[in-house]
Amino acid sequence: MTTDSYDAIVVGASLAGCTAAILMAREGARVALVERHERPESHKHLCTHFIQPSALPVLQRLGLDRLIEEAGGLRNSVEVHSPSGWIGHRLGLGSDGSPLHGYNIRRLRLDPMARALAARTPGLAMMTGRSARALIERDGRICGVELAGHEGQMSLIARLVVAADGRHSELARMADVPARSSPNLRFGAMVTMRKVDLRRGTTSQMWFNGPEITYVFPNDDNFTVIAAMCPKDRHEEYLRDPLEFVKGQVRALPDAPQLNAAELIGPVLTIKDYPNLWRPRVVRGMALVGDAMTSVDFLWGVGCGWAFQSGAWLCDSVSAALRIGDDLTPALRRYDRLCSGLSPHRFLINDFSRRLSMNPIERLMFAAAAKDANMARHFNRFGARIDGPVKFLSPAALLKAVWVNLRQSVALPDGTRHSAASAPAEPVTPQIERAAQ
Repeated sequence: MTTDSYDAIVVGASLAGCTAAILMAREGARVALVERHERPESHKHLCTHFIQPSALPVLQRLGLDRLIEEAGGLRNSVEVHSPSGWIGHRLGLGSDGSPLHGYNIRRLRLDPMARALAARTPGLAMMTGRSARALIERDGRICGVELAGHEGQMSLIARLVVAADGRHSELARMADVPARSSPNLRFGAMVTMRKVDLRRGTTSQMWFNGPEITYVFPNDDNFTVIAAMCPKDRHEEYLRDPLEFVKGQVRALPDAPQLNAAELIGPVLTIKDYPNLWRPRVVRGMALVGDAMTSVDFLWGVGCGWAFQSGAWLCDSVSAALRIGDDLTPALRRYDRLCSGLSPHRFLINDFSRRLSMNPIERLMFAAAAKDANMARHFNRFGARIDGPVKFLSPAALLKAVWVNLRQSVALPDGTRHSAASAPAEPVTPQIERAAQ
């Protein structure tokens, strides 16, 4: 068995793994990126295909934003229909003065794009068609992996091993680190369609209809991803005719597509049980990124964004230590602290997954966002994971929400206008646009 040495080994060449590997290699590290799939077109199927705006700086740093737009990806924002009416899609401006946005692009385009970018990155060795079979440990620290593939077995040794191998991480299992979990009371169904009669333009749309949540996300090449999340006691009804069930859920919603001429592309994906899972960010010197670290209810569309962000946080934490040969322990502590910022988001996601109705604070914030443009921006910045729960639910924000609801009892049509007594709102963020402006 041959043995090769690297500064870092990243197992899993999806979004988090590619991000960490590319950025570390650009910082001068010798990186091995291991992927069990050999075909370059391999991609994740179960995904919202939605990249949160919080990940935009990472996409720009990688250069993926330009590639996504060249591939027909759509700049996204989200309109939300709540029991109080529509909440307009407002996020404000980024540090460069341009409107903040994320992207909608199908993973069958995004995943090969990220791997191709990794493959042409100097200092990065791409190893496809190989799977990790065992971890190598020395002095209580994970320092390598044993691989198997069609070309035989080999060992890789490195100062840093990165588990980027997804929700059911094999590296975490080998390290004897089980995931903690929280239940999800909803099942999900997801379809991709063409010729969808979008009623509200090409912005992404979500409906919170009692215990049920539905979304319509326009994507590249005029594809639209549609998903319905319903209480599990409706699962038997869904199984009688999954496609018609999803169509019926959508048609019953205000301003929603009627799907009369829509064409189904691929199968109806069923997600019967999808508990929230999370693991320690660092295990005996091994870093976990993306879904291997945290995989929560896909209802909120945070998986892709957190994959990009966690990969970048890892690079920023460890690159200097890798470059100068310093002890990685303090660097991995920095990574752990950065990732801890996701914990309050995860707490709220876990809490919502365990309930089939909004709590009083959620009703308060949804209602205020539907009635006031500035509250809509506040709501959307939290939904886009730009602002955290502490800021979103600050005393000042809660008092403003109470004030808005007391002054304005009726929701406005799109949540983007304000009463005459309110402070002027910023210009409306443009809807999703195709390609660079």
